[in-house]
Amino acid sequence: MASKDNHEERDLELMFAEARRYDLLTAEQEREIDGRKWRAVQALQQLFVEEKELLDYCTRFIAQCSSSPPEIKRFTNRDQHFVLRRELAPYFDDGELATTAKGFTQKGCKLKTGKARLARLQALSLPASLTVGMAVAMLRRAGGQFSDSVADAIASWERQWAPSMSGFSLEPTCLKEIRKQLRLYTDARDRLVMHNLRLVYSIAARYKGRGVSYLDLVQEGTLGLIRAAEKFEFEKGFRFSTYCFNWITQAIRRYVGDVGTLIRLPTHVQEQLGRLYKERAIETARTGAEPDEETLATNLGMDLEKTRQLLQLRNLGVSLDAPRFDDDEGTLLDTLSTEEFGDTEDTAEQASLHRFLEGAVDELEQSERRVVIARWGLHQGPPLSRAEIAESMGVSREWVRQLERSALRKLKQQDSVRSAYEDYSEVGNF
Repeated sequence: MASKDNHEERDLELMFAEARRYDLLTAEQEREIDGRKWRAVQALQQLFVEEKELLDYCTRFIAQCSSSPPEIKRFTNRDQHFVLRRELAPYFDDGELATTAKGFTQKGCKLKTGKARLARLQALSLPASLTVGMAVAMLRRAGGQFSDSVADAIASWERQWAPSMSGFSLEPTCLKEIRKQLRLYTDARDRLVMHNLRLVYSIAARYKGRGVSYLDLVQEGTLGLIRAAEKFEFEKGFRFSTYCFNWITQAIRRYVGDVGTLIRLPTHVQEQLGRLYKERAIETARTGAEPDEETLATNLGMDLEKTRQLLQLRNLGVSLDAPRFDDDEGTLLDTLSTEEFGDTEDTAEQASLHRFLEGAVDELEQSERRVVIARWGLHQGPPLSRAEIAESMGVSREWVRQLERSALRKLKQQDSVRSAYEDYSEVGNF
């Protein structure tokens, strides 16, 4: 355990040291970096409408959003489906840009000038991440390679298209330009990310102690930061640190809600729980006593019955795999099973069998029942010998032996006992 802790501490030290290498950006630096990012996106879109094969691919791509939208059951990786749904939602039949998308598929290829085609494409307001994903998908069809998660999801979706598309044969200059713009975009996005990693570490620290390790919180927060860097537009007047704060917080909160508790609760319920327990802590600190349900409901402006339901949610269950203490690698399950008493499954099985035998023994005569219970320890004590039973009953050992034989014969004749014995034997042989 100490080795594991030391390893994690070293990882954290390396992370913090890496983050300190990147100073916070000024407003002018953010404008310049974000400008390079969007210029790369616009250059890729310009290539889409200038090259016939790329334009045909764009037209087919947008048309598939209506004719063959991605279905989750046809994806081996469910995360790829969710990525595509996130990027393509505005272009589905019920999306806000469905009409614009249909106009592009019907007239985009027929326009004669590249400027007119570009205007049609830009009217779709393609996200930067989707533009880059499409560019990488095109590059791969032409024999090139580039890493991108959206392009991976597009590749899975393309296999569902009918008829399927063949590869491209692009000019070397076109391929070179695509790679150049992809590198410019990636470099600009990564600079925004690296110079704001400190914010991820700060926000992740607020969610410690909620059933998720700090490193996992940082990882999810970084994914939210990357998403913010892809969508950020400096021209709207915001600083990037202000814009990405909500993306990082949302990513971490969602992850904590998904894996931090045994039972996943909706995000709005998690937020209500947070407000409720925060108010309870404030009242406890102010008055020195834990507030009742009525006080909490009044302070929060919440319905009394709703308050009671929220207070009960945290008592729904505890995972047996949870650690007993923060610095202990043992789990709660270890406290329920030991070598002395056997596993928890054995304990439950023995308890069930004991209850069944008690019911069967109750049908015997009183003296027979007393002998059986004492002879086999069914009285929550050690089994007694015939001599000990005879002494306690004031009879001879022979009489105890006869009572024992009579009781066993009667138990053997009970159908329920025979059935239970057969079931127990089959489970043991299995």
